[in-house]
Amino acid sequence: MKRNKGGHLAYRETFFPGRLGIRGKIQLYLLVLALFLISLVWLFQSALLYNLYTGARFNQIRSTASLLIRNIDHQDLQILAARLGEDNDLSILLLDEAGQERFSVGRSRYSAFHELTTEEIRALAARAPEDGRPLEETVNAPSSADVRYDREKYEGNAPEKPRSAGKSCNYVQRVTFSDGQTGTLLINARMTPVRSTLETMRWQFFLIVGTILLATLLVGNTMAKSVSQPIIETNQAARELRNSRYARPAHSGGYREIAELNDTLVQTAEDLRRVEDLQRELIANISHDLRTPLTMIEGYAEVMRDIPDEVTPENMQTIIDETNRLSSMVSEVLDFSRLRSGSLEMNRADFNLTRLIREICGRISKMTEADGYVLVPENTEKEAWANGDPGRISQVIYNLIGNALTYTGADRTVTVRQELRAETVRVEVRDSGEGIAPEELPYIWDRYYRSRDNHRRAVIGSGLGLNICRGILENHHAAYGADSEPGRGTVFWFELPRAEKPQEQTEEPDA
Repeated sequence: MKRNKGGHLAYRETFFPGRLGIRGKIQLYLLVLALFLISLVWLFQSALLYNLYTGARFNQIRSTASLLIRNIDHQDLQILAARLGEDNDLSILLLDEAGQERFSVGRSRYSAFHELTTEEIRALAARAPEDGRPLEETVNAPSSADVRYDREKYEGNAPEKPRSAGKSCNYVQRVTFSDGQTGTLLINARMTPVRSTLETMRWQFFLIVGTILLATLLVGNTMAKSVSQPIIETNQAARELRNSRYARPAHSGGYREIAELNDTLVQTAEDLRRVEDLQRELIANISHDLRTPLTMIEGYAEVMRDIPDEVTPENMQTIIDETNRLSSMVSEVLDFSRLRSGSLEMNRADFNLTRLIREICGRISKMTEADGYVLVPENTEKEAWANGDPGRISQVIYNLIGNALTYTGADRTVTVRQELRAETVRVEVRDSGEGIAPEELPYIWDRYYRSRDNHRRAVIGSGLGLNICRGILENHHAAYGADSEPGRGTVFWFELPRAEKPQEQTEEPDA
């Protein structure tokens, strides 16, 4: 970002040129996922294919052997073995204790048993463990090529004579017959040559890769566009917030989160617009409040300078009063600034709240009785002690009374009431004015707020203290509020935790 001639922040189209946007990241993540799936397919089709196939063949052999052993004494065992051998492409050989063949199934020239002599088969059977566990191994299968094959006799790229037709699986396990005789079960499974299979799968792999990448690009672009477009439009619209404007984008309701974000930005724009209006109104009001006492001080001073007879205690008191009013305005503006920065200190202690109310009412009554204002304290006969910063709480009471005096009705009466509750002390300041409209009541504690009615010059203080009261009371964690009905006045109130009255010290009589 950079600043333009007016001092405002000027936004560039791309804030971080080196970073991917949402659309680019979605496409990148989908591409990474696609590459992961492609690698997984390649791993299973190429690197693990042989191991998986070998494991599957051995599982077929084990299940076949288990079924044959359970039926080892059945009279139709050979028929069962023939069916199992045909279904699973197995060669099955059963030998008796002497190594003689009881039956043979599927013993074709493609099985390893076809290439073995009787002695070699007996030697293989003798390798079966004595504890009944099976012997499982893979061996080179015999080649099916004719021994007379010679590639030099043919024209073109004739294949070489293969050394073997691949691998085959041998399974050897000792069995026991019902008559107590032992025997040996031999099963051989020919491993299907996977060269042609791998070649087919290789082309299939390329087709899968192309399909996955194409689908990733299409889906990724569509998904990225549908997700990023509302965000891009929201970002473009949000740039108008610096002018307190926000127009809801066309696609802002596509997703719940985007809709909520746009609702928040709309509310933010309204709040910014309201704050700017209140700031302008505040500046105008402060200017009016400052100009009036300054004008009066200047006018009385000039009169007393030019007319010696006008140097009277009354005129001097007027200058003093207006000076005090200016000092009060400056103090409240400083407190307002401290509240916003969080540097306003609070020194909490137990204090006599009732005495504080009486003293403040007495001082303000002396200042305003000449103008016909009446300040009435109620229910202050019984003293109440509270916990808080007495200086800041007195500032709150001053501001609330000053606000009530400013907006009270024709009888110019303000009531300050104290109410004792179980754990708190409630202080209410009531005026008899026109009240506050319901739509304005939630905003009266906000900073910069002024009533939409014609501005009135504060009787006591600067008239800017409600937000200061709010900050002080919130720092005390005190409950506060305002109740108002149009035409029936307004009641401002707050509550402080009650404190025990300290024990009075008494002197012991002399002996």
